Amino acid sequence: VVTTRALFAPGSPTMNASPAPTPRAVLAPRRRRRPSPRSVTRAVLRSSDGFLAADGESATPRFRAPPSLCSSAATEARNVLRVLREGAVEGDPAVPRRVRVELPLPPADVRTDEMRYLGLHGQAADWSGGMQQRLRVTKAYVEENMLYGYDREYLGLLDRDADGMAVWTCGENMTVVTHPSDTTMRFFLDLVDGVYGERVTKKDHVLVVVNAFWSGNGEKVGQPWELGLKKRAAAALAPETGDWEKVYVARRVRSAAGAEGTLRRAWPGRWQLFDAEGVALIGEWTPREGEPSNREIAETLNEAAGAADAAGFNRSSVDTSRDTDVIT
Repeated sequence: VVTTRALFAPGSPTMNASPAPTPRAVLAPRRRRRPSPRSVTRAVLRSSDGFLAADGESATPRFRAPPSLCSSAATEARNVLRVLREGAVEGDPAVPRRVRVELPLPPADVRTDEMRYLGLHGQAADWSGGMQQRLRVTKAYVEENMLYGYDREYLGLLDRDADGMAVWTCGENMTVVTHPSDTTMRFFLDLVDGVYGERVTKKDHVLVVVNAFWSGNGEKVGQPWELGLKKRAAAALAPETGDWEKVYVARRVRSAAGAEGTLRRAWPGRWQLFDAEGVALIGEWTPREGEPSNREIAETLNEAAGAADAAGFNRSSVDTSRDTDVIT
């Protein structure tokens, strides 16, 4: 196992870093915004092989279908990261420096690149090889798609005991790390604080977290007696910092009534929900509104598919303690 502590030692020439927020739980339903015909973001779309396709000289673009392949989603994430990296180098204050990317993975032990619904946050994917197998699959999408064309260097695991936390550097201005979680939060916080190298703390550096597994704002980090670690995590993961925004997400979703769709967000655009075939945009939420809750996603999917709510589903948040858990 190759670790990066030596490679990221203070003063090492191999290090980089930077920002983005964790999604907030939404218990009460918000007013759902119907989709309007606009591009996700000119900066990203003009550089991509097409989040949208324009109708000739028409000023009104039409949305391109969301990705149906995991590799296509990783390629879209690459376009977003390129814009972020360029903005950070130019000192653009609107560009986040510490961000999250959610890449879809195919079903475990199945030879396919197709995006499929794998349960809430993908927990239905049973990786027989555990985190090591999941990391091998994630590593392939990161290197072959998300970081394709970058002058990158794979540094191995962040630490010997940092299970699943692989690290890449891309030149002087971007670092990518996978799978930080509640159980490996100490290593992740050390990376953020510059223990493995000071470059990640510089203002022109972007720190990208791929498929993070931490819960909330650090409440479940470490062991119950590790109060100092919990305090560090709460300070680093707090929404008030403006860090850890999800700048790219591609996720298959399903309501309890069986209606499926694809949720996508590409910074700095809106959260977009497409129907099962990816041919119609059925709902969108602004970045200020944040990531839609499970309930909002389910209601939008059911409405678009003409499906009734599943038995036992309550529309009023005061009538149930499981208001946001309607997709599982």
